[in-house]
Amino acid sequence: MPQGTAAASCMACSPFALGERLGVDDVTAAQAYYVCLLFYVGCTADADIAAEIFRDDASVLTHVTPVMFGSPREMTAGILRALAPPEEPAMRRVVDLARRFPRAARHYRPHQTAICEVARMLTDRLGLPASIHSLFAYLAERWDGSGNGHVKGDEIPLAVRIAHVARDAAFHCERGGVENAAEVVRARAGRAFDPAIASLVTGHAHDILAVADGASVWDEALAREPGPFLILQDEELDRAMATIGDFADLSSPYLAGHSSGVAALAVRAAERCRLDAGTLAMLRRAAFMHDLGRVIVPVRVWQKPQAHDR
Repeated sequence: MPQGTAAASCMACSPFALGERLGVDDVTAAQAYYVCLLFYVGCTADADIAAEIFRDDASVLTHVTPVMFGSPREMTAGILRALAPPEEPAMRRVVDLARRFPRAARHYRPHQTAICEVARMLTDRLGLPASIHSLFAYLAERWDGSGNGHVKGDEIPLAVRIAHVARDAAFHCERGGVENAAEVVRARAGRAFDPAIASLVTGHAHDILAVADGASVWDEALAREPGPFLILQDEELDRAMATIGDFADLSSPYLAGHSSGVAALAVRAAERCRLDAGTLAMLRRAAFMHDLGRVIVPVRVWQKPQAHDR
């Protein structure tokens, strides 16, 4: 994931303060909530290609993620630094840029498209209504029309415009504090961000972004989930668990279908052992989820060709 638990939780909390100040309806508030929580659900899409292009995940987090909504100049500079980190010797940087930049340039828009498409597919399978999973087609758009699909302004759904500002504000707040977040959002207003929404963050940054010492932003996020709550049961829950397994498996093409395969084997073994239906369901769901922690491991680890000890 591009950022840690605290920032992910802040992304969930921010829409409420923004939504309340904007006076949005309950439907839009709910949409913004789920878009923020699942903002990175497509991040494992073609992750293997990104791993081949960039030196390491740390460089991407340090140099690319902060400028995701920056100006074209900022984005280009961030990508160049991730391709050839500034701390490396000059000659090595030149070689790395010559080798990596052409492919990075070709891959950028297809990568953004893949993230949006995978996000729409996964959120649909998680059981979210069409009014929510359809919003993920707009994740890579920008207020000024310079995004991936060239829609702009009010053509971008309000919930997504809120989520864009909430995501960036939360990320930069965690990275450098409230004032830093306000300054970043101010600079991007009218470019990447809806200026009306951005102005709320810059004008009320401490009220919107500050978290009390010792407070749990996760607890706050869960407590503020809009109703009516989405509750999955039986087959719907199985489908959602299988989706989470597929999300983890997308981290490498070598793992395609792994989690569902483990689930099928576990169920067949449990049936041979004559276990009851409740235990079968528990085993199947655990098998779908067993590799979720895989996504925190750099993709290049799974891609590395290496003989294993026997």
